[in-house]
Amino acid sequence: MLLSVRALLTGIIDFAGMFPPASLPLHDAFHQYAKYRQEPEFWMLGRFICPAARLAELSALPMERFPPGPPVPFSALGRGGKTVPEFLTGLHEDLADIARFRDGRKTRVEVDVLEVRLPCDLLKSPLPVTVEHPFVTAARCIQEVGPPALSVYFEPSNVLEGRKTLGDLFDALAHYNQFFAKSFPRTGKIGFKLRSGGLQASDFPSTDEVAFVISACRDAEVPLKFTAGLHHPDRHFDAALQMKMHGFLNLFAAGVFAWARKLNESMLLRIIEDENPEHFIFASDTLQWNDWQVTASDIAAARRQSVISFGSCSFDEPRDDLRSLGLI
Repeated sequence: MLLSVRALLTGIIDFAGMFPPASLPLHDAFHQYAKYRQEPEFWMLGRFICPAARLAELSALPMERFPPGPPVPFSALGRGGKTVPEFLTGLHEDLADIARFRDGRKTRVEVDVLEVRLPCDLLKSPLPVTVEHPFVTAARCIQEVGPPALSVYFEPSNVLEGRKTLGDLFDALAHYNQFFAKSFPRTGKIGFKLRSGGLQASDFPSTDEVAFVISACRDAEVPLKFTAGLHHPDRHFDAALQMKMHGFLNLFAAGVFAWARKLNESMLLRIIEDENPEHFIFASDTLQWNDWQVTASDIAAARRQSVISFGSCSFDEPRDDLRSLGLI
């Protein structure tokens, strides 16, 4: 296994088997995840994604249904809310659900990520970030009653809110991460979650929009994770949707090069739109695209700090495609 490949793909897929198009029942999805944890490519597997409100259903499972080895990592999906008060009320309920689940399974589970949609009214006026801002209020709540460490990723209420709105949101996140994050070590930096696909063409952000988000997250030092629409590593045409779908190899390579080589949006756009997987050249300790090169240590650092993971209802499809490309 090439060090560069291992650095790029380790823990990259958060398993979202409960969600479309797979839409498995919760217990079936968890059983599938436990099965993947015993397979040779387990190292590519990240967290099991589950709504916070449904964690209790897993508490009823017998202990032997939880896979052996290290604690099972979970990412909880928060309730969100249409308004800021609803959002904060939902957060309290999410944290209570997480606490009960962790207490019930103790050393067998670890819920260390919360993903939640932001209310529309917050997106309309995200600045200024003060001690009364919902970001700070949410972090204070987690600090007081949450688990020992909980990374939080906020998602816009729609797939894309427009450059101006998202730009303001990134400014707010950057301001929080710079001036408030150290006061709330249980949450640390707040991240951003981009919905990169869905069941219809309108759910997919354009390549320009993805390049903007990757660049903006890099500039604001906001961790980024993706969800949906990334079953395949290479950018390709989908006959059912009659459109081109993003490839996770493209997006994560763009994120790594953005972080390590400070590429601008126009250059990131070229990486995102590249439909030839052979242009991504993996060597023992390097990844090269065009004239740009990064080392395995660059890749690992970017994955820890900048481009974190992507949620997928399939583990088999990404794995099979990577095998076909000769990367694993």
